[in-house]
Amino acid sequence: MSTAESSDPRWIQFEGKTYRVPEGQTALDAMLRGGANVTFSCRKGTCRSCMLEAVSGDPGPEARARLPEELQELGFFLPCMTSNPRLVEAKLPDLAKWVTGAVIAEKTRLSDSVYKFLLEAERNIDWRAGQFVTLRGPDGEARSYSIASLSSDYYIELHIRHYPDGKVSDWLVSSMEVGDRVEFNGPSGVVYYAQDMIDRPLLLLGTGTGLAPLIGVVRDALLAGHDAPITLYHGATTEDGLYMREDLEALAEQHGSLTVHCVASRENGGRRITDMAFSPGRSLSDHTVIVCGAPDMVEAARVAALAHGAELDHLHSDPFEMPVPYKPDDEAKVASVPPDPELWEALQGGPLLTEILTEFYGRVFADPRLSPFFHRVTKQRLIEKQYAFTADLLTGRRDYFGELPFNAHHWMLISDELFDYREKLFFSVVRMFGFPEHLIPRWAALNEMFRREIVKSQIRGVILDGVERIRESYVEETLVVASLCDGCGNEMALGDKGYLHARTGELFCGTCHE
Repeated sequence: MSTAESSDPRWIQFEGKTYRVPEGQTALDAMLRGGANVTFSCRKGTCRSCMLEAVSGDPGPEARARLPEELQELGFFLPCMTSNPRLVEAKLPDLAKWVTGAVIAEKTRLSDSVYKFLLEAERNIDWRAGQFVTLRGPDGEARSYSIASLSSDYYIELHIRHYPDGKVSDWLVSSMEVGDRVEFNGPSGVVYYAQDMIDRPLLLLGTGTGLAPLIGVVRDALLAGHDAPITLYHGATTEDGLYMREDLEALAEQHGSLTVHCVASRENGGRRITDMAFSPGRSLSDHTVIVCGAPDMVEAARVAALAHGAELDHLHSDPFEMPVPYKPDDEAKVASVPPDPELWEALQGGPLLTEILTEFYGRVFADPRLSPFFHRVTKQRLIEKQYAFTADLLTGRRDYFGELPFNAHHWMLISDELFDYREKLFFSVVRMFGFPEHLIPRWAALNEMFRREIVKSQIRGVILDGVERIRESYVEETLVVASLCDGCGNEMALGDKGYLHARTGELFCGTCHE
């Protein structure tokens, strides 16, 4: 510890770095300013996504006040509410300690494959409708399920789709009955109704049991006196999947501000809720959009929402957890992007894009949160690679030789929040250059298409010939496509030998590798 640290106790230490917390700021502010890679969302102590565990020191009573007593006793605290820490050494929280027991109070079949469970927690807990809890099966397997009920309902209501081969859902449906005991972690999550939504129209889209959190959001909004229009789309493949159609339609009859669309794509000529919700010419600039359900639908809806003018701060989503990691197909995704000659012309056929990227990466290299990802890459190299990729998409030339998004970012641990942070910084620069405002949503939607390739919570391997490969150190490769050396920038031809770094994904020619 430095002399400065010992003389001023207002600091928090996290992952080997010390962050001083000035008067009038929170620990979260100080950590983000100092480059800490911490997750956060609401900044108000509600979502708990920034929660940390204090190993030593005192975060202060305000840092713990919004947490239930059992979490306070575990040493958990909220950096977003921490304004007066004293010599705090913190780490990511051990959520395995945060276990609540509950008794199954009701188990009801809602459709052929969906069941409603009501859980009575063994102790008082607080939640927001739309957040999730993580249930643990007998073998330690865990699955997260969103909460459909309000905290005033007393019971935690979950909608669970039964998969016969599902390790948790089959255990719950086939083995557990009313009166049996389960355990869960949570609640947590950032999908819920917030007071700042009260004057904004709500557009809610959910597929399958992704309806559960949206029901909670709707009820919470109506209870809060939300006057702006609320439009809810529930999608499924068949009519049986629309398991709460009657309840939703009855709720809409009681509340004039609520409009409900229940859509079975097979009986609707293949039209999906994303086709219906995002009609041409519709502006969502004043809306709050919430999307829950299958990951492919969530991706499509987010892209469409941004293309229609939705703002990142008012676009929330909760995709289903999948039992296997996402397997990208960058080549197919790139091939699906149609050229955008209007956007390319607005970039002056390239020169304005160069100016924007030069200013943007100048800011990235000075940003403590973003710069650590590029410690071995020159600013000019980044500008050139991003220029080539963007030009390739907008012109349709398809002559980009570099790595596509997944392989280029496979080793980077990037959260949704950090992705959003990068996007906001990027478009603040775009606007600096007077870029036409009506084209920005199209550019934002284009970037959003590759969120799933970039955001991840664990390091992945590179995908070569459709196979993900986890490697150590440098591996010699024979190039199956032309590429560029990440060292000198020279072109590497088909058939050349290259050296791939397993962690960073950087590719070097023989000269640079030596």
